Amino acid sequence: MRCTGVCLLAVLVCGFADRTPAQSVSNGFWQAQSIYQIITDRFFDGDAANNNAEGNYNPTGNSVHGGDFKGIERKLDYIKALGATAIWISPVVLNANGEFHGYAGRDFYQVAPHWGTLADLQHMIQAAHARGILVINDIIVNHGGDLTYSTDSGWSNFKAPPDGYNLRYRNASKQFAAPFNTNAINPNLTNIFHNNGSIPDYNTEQHYQLGELSGLDDFRTESPYVRSNMAAIYQYWIAQGFDGFRIDTVKHVEMGFWQEWSPLIHAYAATNSKPNFFMFGEVYDGSDSLCGSYTGTQSGGAFTLDSVVDYPLYFRVNSVFATASGNTKQIEDRYGAIAGNYDTNAQMRLVTFLDNHDQARFLSSGNANNNTSRLNVALVFLYTSRGVPCLYYGTEQAFNGGNDPNDREDMFDGQFEQGPSLGDNFNLTHPQFQLVAKLNNFRRLYAPLQTGSHVNKWSDPDSPGLFAYARRLGTQEVFVVFNTAGSTQTLTNRSTIFTAGTKILNLFDTNEVLTVTATPEIPPITVPATSAKIFVAQSDWQPLDPVVVSNSPAHDAASVPTYSSIVLQFSKPMNTNSVQSAFGTTPAISGAFSWSAARDTMTFTAGGAGLPGLSTITVRVTNATDAVSGNAMFAPYEMFFKTAATSVVDTTPPALVLQSPTNNATISANLAISGTASDNIAVQKVEVRLDNGPWLTATGTTAWSYSLNSSNFLNGTHKLSARATDSSNNLSATNTVTVRFVNAPGSYIQRLSAGNSNNVVNCDSATWLSDRPYSLGGFGY
Repeated sequence: MRCTGVCLLAVLVCGFADRTPAQSVSNGFWQAQSIYQIITDRFFDGDAANNNAEGNYNPTGNSVHGGDFKGIERKLDYIKALGATAIWISPVVLNANGEFHGYAGRDFYQVAPHWGTLADLQHMIQAAHARGILVINDIIVNHGGDLTYSTDSGWSNFKAPPDGYNLRYRNASKQFAAPFNTNAINPNLTNIFHNNGSIPDYNTEQHYQLGELSGLDDFRTESPYVRSNMAAIYQYWIAQGFDGFRIDTVKHVEMGFWQEWSPLIHAYAATNSKPNFFMFGEVYDGSDSLCGSYTGTQSGGAFTLDSVVDYPLYFRVNSVFATASGNTKQIEDRYGAIAGNYDTNAQMRLVTFLDNHDQARFLSSGNANNNTSRLNVALVFLYTSRGVPCLYYGTEQAFNGGNDPNDREDMFDGQFEQGPSLGDNFNLTHPQFQLVAKLNNFRRLYAPLQTGSHVNKWSDPDSPGLFAYARRLGTQEVFVVFNTAGSTQTLTNRSTIFTAGTKILNLFDTNEVLTVTATPEIPPITVPATSAKIFVAQSDWQPLDPVVVSNSPAHDAASVPTYSSIVLQFSKPMNTNSVQSAFGTTPAISGAFSWSAARDTMTFTAGGAGLPGLSTITVRVTNATDAVSGNAMFAPYEMFFKTAATSVVDTTPPALVLQSPTNNATISANLAISGTASDNIAVQKVEVRLDNGPWLTATGTTAWSYSLNSSNFLNGTHKLSARATDSSNNLSATNTVTVRFVNAPGSYIQRLSAGNSNNVVNCDSATWLSDRPYSLGGFGY
């Protein structure tokens, strides 16, 4: 039920009289989270019927594109597969003129209909919670939409108090809803809004706290009426299920507001089963002293915010990682500034990021310019360094848009996209998606990456190069080193809490194992250009959860022939029965499964006439487990493709190359038969055989191999053959080579025979001459 502004004032004034500082949320709880930021309108269109609910649908421009709450809910499994444990969604309130972004509120108690209904929002939050995902709402207390202006001379040049302008609505039929409408308590708009004009200087506190930002009507937040109603509004939204607030334009509101408002919000959340309700603010500034003043009791009064978006770090990220032009010591210097400027509770949970909706994307032309190797190093830093990592949607799909509005591309297959954002981008096998998922898996497995201390171990003061740090928790250490330079660098011995003799391994390559020296120190580590390594004690190593690393057809592929098979390659050998039980398609399709010898590649071939034509086929694998550690997939896997008409028939056979052994090769003991195969659609399998024996399935398809022990066969000349079969059962030409097996006799069954290049004396002193034919009955045997 909605209360009017008059009753809200009466109810809440008493609450503001209680100035007891709020208790901060548990330090470790949010350090353990991984946030994913979403612009709701640009994420996924789950209900096309609401797209033009306010008449603002324009999928090609800076307006509504169709993303909504149902769309977010539909893609929660994608978000979980990425490893995110919290989503930060754009503001939900009804905007002044149907804005897509949400930052121009008109009715702060209603959701905009183009995002869906309140019930849709509640259901999405519940569905997220069911998957272990927290939901953060982006909120605004500084301003509403641009509905007012002045006809006074000089508007909108800034006037300092006590001067000001008379305000009026631009359109009398479109006004702010209660409680920010004019009423008996507030007969004039100037009772509710600042009337000082626009911000002339963003470095002057009076200007940015009283002036309008980009024409948005600026609330008179020093007013008890505005303060009390802002508390009631956001208590209402907590009651809808949100777990935290990201707060827009924090520095544009006076500190006294936060010292009164924040304790009320924390207290309400705590009494409504949300003791860890998290509030972090956007202070768009590189100054640690200014940003830090809004955390905890750092400003000297009551407890304000739990954290802030880490802009001081962000302003160093482009230099260190994106352009790779700056020294790495600036990160260490920045860390050194935290302790003196931020509340103790906030120091390890600043919200870190590489890009967002207000900044050009990391891979944009003015930053990393599509250098994904630099992005990969930056991602390793984001997920292993101190703070709460926050990833902007699309970064995991290598989006490269420039400044607003180009950094707000459609994630779904919409009409506002370019380059990497074209088409549908919920691709779970994209390289950057796979890296982020792996890094989040590391965070789940190794607690120091979440709540451990951060100890700097090396930085380069002069240029791009090495940066190393240790994350420590108790006796556990995770050692991280990355190289931002364009050439290989070697990190010299670094001190460690590992004991002498401890073996440590690189999580990205577990075959790289080092031994801690007697001092104890980590020995030298060589790091290739633009790359990173993460080391843990070999005894602490834990297996990753299995994931699908490649699929055929490709995600979002079009005109796929109906005779195609569906091939999924996993990151490790799988429990085949669990995968087949967890595998499904929409529409449902019957067919047969086959597996590679390594049990890491599954092929599903539809029965009958094949896949349905002119259809969208969605493939889904839910709770499958691996065959090594028994780990289950952390989240369901999903992809889709579109088929061509059923009349298309593939008659093109695959091509095969038998690379090893070569013709007329002499072979002893084990023989590695290998080669390549290709097809216009997909190679289903490769088979090999010896002489006229049975066809045996090789491992792999486009690159394949088979191991054969030649000592199990008679010495002499043999023929090795290989062939490939495609998804339509077309056979390649058979590729055959002649080889000669030469093995010393191990028993009377294995005999040296024609083809041996040397004379051999038998057990009865008889001589087998080289290159002479002998029957199996020769010498009386």
